[in-house]
Amino acid sequence: MKRQSLIILLLGASVCLSWGQNNPKKYYEYINEAELAYLQMSDDNDLGQKAANCYEKAFAANRPFSKDLRYYLFLYSDNKQGRLDVALECAHTLAQRGMLWPKWYDADTAFQRTLYLIKDTTRVITDPELVAALDSLRTRDRNFRNSVRRWDDETFQAVAALDSANMQSLVELFQRYGHLNEDNAGELYASTVELLFIHNSKTRIAELPFDLIEKAVKEGTYDARSYMDFYDECLNWRWDRESAFQSRYGLGFSSHIVIGNTLFIYPTGDVKEIDANRRALGVSETHADYEKKLESAFLMNGAGFVPRLNIEDWGGEEEDAQAAAEARADIDSGKVKGRYVIKP
Repeated sequence: MKRQSLIILLLGASVCLSWGQNNPKKYYEYINEAELAYLQMSDDNDLGQKAANCYEKAFAANRPFSKDLRYYLFLYSDNKQGRLDVALECAHTLAQRGMLWPKWYDADTAFQRTLYLIKDTTRVITDPELVAALDSLRTRDRNFRNSVRRWDDETFQAVAALDSANMQSLVELFQRYGHLNEDNAGELYASTVELLFIHNSKTRIAELPFDLIEKAVKEGTYDARSYMDFYDECLNWRWDRESAFQSRYGLGFSSHIVIGNTLFIYPTGDVKEIDANRRALGVSETHADYEKKLESAFLMNGAGFVPRLNIEDWGGEEEDAQAAAEARADIDSGKVKGRYVIKP
């Protein structure tokens, strides 16, 4: 009884909060400000509070994505920045989506116990049938590819046919549910979309329904940061290799590479055009902002606010060092366009 009363008391301040709706452009503007402040804060409490304030403004502009809710919880748990009522609402929303992991927030054991209480007493709102359908698509994709013993023309055609069927099934889910998002599909949503689009880009030349996801981005139900990354990766797979690669958003696995102790950042198109494409999607983060986050992720040994770090392994420390030295020399001599950052 005491346990139930406590959770009601704790959530009393947060249930009156309502996440904003239908202004994703404003959402990304505040999220970008929050992330840039977060990267710089170190022991600076003012910057930590600025990050928290920006997250709160973002959450008021559009229903938040889980990754941003988690960063707010880290700010509150680890740095005591932000507000308790907002932190509790973040935890409650994550728990509704089945995506609250209290063990991640262990800096404050009392707060962690509160998170476990929220997780244990919150009803998950995801649609079991939709989650099962997405899981089935992923499993079918994985099992078929794992069964391949030899890649010949016949096998390639079979995989392409499977990819096409899986994509059609995904489109039908969109048509059936109207909106797929983290509330009704949980954590499988974005990763399944990304997987199917990328695999279709590897095996099929047909036009893919990018407009379906772009519509969801502009409606605020699909994360633009995820979309930009997998769109450019799909573009990379369809590159004809006979002309210079031009990404649309400056992302994808051609944007950078890590070799040993060096991060190499390569131009993947005209920066002004890249920034214009981002703005057209409602994203205020510029390519220069992305590079700042990329450098921080590399120097701080974590993905941070970038989709991933593309790490290349040349076989060992000596081989990595040699490859990094040669790549740096190519940039220093002007043979290759780009720049690099060396980890101390």
